[in-house]
Amino acid sequence: MKVKTYLLNAIAQFGYKSAMKAGGTASQYGTYQAKEPKAVSEIRNKKNA
Repeated sequence: MKVKTYLLNAIAQFGYKSAMKAGGTASQYGTYQAKEPKAVSEIRNKKNA
């Protein structure tokens, strides 16, 4: 059981790290990223306040 748990944790950590690295790559390669609408920004700011 310990080997299975260790292996699953290692895979999860690898997936998390690769997702974090991939999160910022979209703008580096010049792909389109839509601008956030003002209404969505206002709603988010109200929830965080």
